[in-house]
Amino acid sequence: MNFFGHAALASYERDDSAFVLGAMLPDFATMIRARPPLAEHEQLTLGIAHHHVTDEVFHGSHVFRCLCHDSFAALEARGVRRGSARAVAHVGIELLLDSVLARDPGACAAYTRALAETPEARLGGHLRWQADEERDRFATLCSALARRGLTAPDSHLDVLVWRLSRALSGRARLELRAEDEPSVRLWAEKIEARVQAEAPELLREVRDGLLARRFSPRQPGIG
Repeated sequence: MNFFGHAALASYERDDSAFVLGAMLPDFATMIRARPPLAEHEQLTLGIAHHHVTDEVFHGSHVFRCLCHDSFAALEARGVRRGSARAVAHVGIELLLDSVLARDPGACAAYTRALAETPEARLGGHLRWQADEERDRFATLCSALARRGLTAPDSHLDVLVWRLSRALSGRARLELRAEDEPSVRLWAEKIEARVQAEAPELLREVRDGLLARRFSPRQPGIG
């Protein structure tokens, strides 16, 4: 699940910016090529734990596995090499799910509030990164995300392909070749409606899995 998805699901569990921010921190650390920071704050720590449980449930869900399986097959059939096809199928579904979750004003507001708490003078001061440059990269990332916001432009599928290309760049077996990008966009056009249609069932699976692990998220306001 992508960082915004984690923020959304954490906000259904608890209306606390520290908890929501903690749920995004492992993904933020990956994005800046750092190890997750030590969080000296109870709700941040609980949010980090929520992230890991959510990933376990989400990646094991029947709907997600079927979407990934079918997407991988479709991308390979279009000539996308195996490693790239597998990565795009996984990450691309997560990014498409974000656009569904972003229809919930409450989730968007929780995400925005959490980003506003990242400066050192606020919740960011409770994070202990391994190096100063990691703290600086984290601050730069959060500022960029806050500026970008959640409003998707009309060319959102072009943005999706760009984000996938950027996320996979520098990874020899996974990165997208320029000639693969049109095929990835065609795949996204076809799978987007299916992700939208199956999102409620996918989120129900995740909700039930979290409940089974003693989390009690509220029902998402979508679907």
